[in-house]
Amino acid sequence: MRVRLTDGHREVEIRAEGTPADPALLRQMERTARRLYAALPTEPAASSSPFGFGRHLDLDGVALGAQTDLADQDDDPGLDDEDPTP
Repeated sequence: MRVRLTDGHREVEIRAEGTPADPALLRQMERTARRLYAALPTEPAASSSPFGFGRHLDLDGVALGAQTDLADQDDDPGLDDEDPTP
């Protein structure tokens, strides 16, 4: 399954194993794609450069599980106050 948002300059694409018949996974992917899309700069860069932190590793097939998400929330107690709906 794939979710892709673009305006010609900015692009976010998320791929996951699953079927479109899984509405919870599709909603989660859509929310994540919208958040990432909103975080991208609106003006195109003067030169093409990779987006990220440090070296770019091959992350195909890497996924965060629920346990990872819960561990991240414990590190920042302010996350509990966020409204999860977009």
